[in-house]
Amino acid sequence: MAALALFGFVPPVTAGVELSPIVGFRMGGEFDIENREDSSRDELDLKDSASQGFILNVDLDERGKQAELYFARQDTTATASDSLLTPNRAAVDLVIYQLQFGGLYFPGGTTTGGFVSGVAGVTRLDPKPGGLDAHHRAALSLGGGYKFALAPNLLLRVDLRGIYTALDSGGAIFCSGGCSARFESNGYFQAEASAGLALRF
Repeated sequence: MAALALFGFVPPVTAGVELSPIVGFRMGGEFDIENREDSSRDELDLKDSASQGFILNVDLDERGKQAELYFARQDTTATASDSLLTPNRAAVDLVIYQLQFGGLYFPGGTTTGGFVSGVAGVTRLDPKPGGLDAHHRAALSLGGGYKFALAPNLLLRVDLRGIYTALDSGGAIFCSGGCSARFESNGYFQAEASAGLALRF
């Protein structure tokens, strides 16, 4: 809601639609966990790794503004220094999904050049192998970038965004039958640099 208010989102569409497959690299993501049995604490680190997804933009009535749908995934590993995640396990392979909606604003009043963006939605933390519980948490992304016009219907888009995922402090983490660890953090932050070709219709 904050992202929509920030960009003055108005539903009516006046013109083009852009679809941008993206590839990127995501960094950061640390949060605290606690062992339920002995109250020992540790920090869970997400490995820096590649990300991929797509961004859908739709022109709005007001010049220089677009609605934006952002979807991305990251294959990473969550690692603790001790075996707190599950019995005898200090690391878990993890797929992180983001699905967020908001807006994009061009100060120049066009649909090319520099822009700022704000989207909000949900993050899914999906541990592998199967059998461990997935988690869905609220998330917010703010960032900026540039769109270079390569042809009338083709643009090069580059982005730098910060992604904050809220956690439920005290909630169980990656359960399989019994749960020995829980979140002890209100959230974690990641930075993502990405690029892609935007097709305009």
